[in-house]
Amino acid sequence: MSFGTVVRSGREARGLSLSAIAKALGVTKVYVSDVERGLRAPFTREKLEKVAEVLELDPVELHELAAGHRGYVRLPYSAEDRDKNRLAAVLSHRWVEMDGDEVVKIMGAL
Repeated sequence: MSFGTVVRSGREARGLSLSAIAKALGVTKVYVSDVERGLRAPFTREKLEKVAEVLELDPVELHELAAGHRGYVRLPYSAEDRDKNRLAAVLSHRWVEMDGDEVVKIMGAL
């Protein structure tokens, strides 16, 4: 399923209108409709977290679907947290070379 399809299904399952979701996210209903139909990129990280909360959807699944749509994962840089920045940089650097076992170990640590 696509990001937009999951959002639409979640919205309809909870009986919410485009307007209700748009209001919760601080965007227009046209914007929400365009995202649901795949005409616009998935919501920003903050809006994605909010829509997951409102629709009671798994935020990790939404992030994964959004990344699949965009073709990349975006991580925020934090001037206050050097360790997080370093982890993101190491993952980015080693991404292509990592094998399945390494991925499973990292996921297990999280």
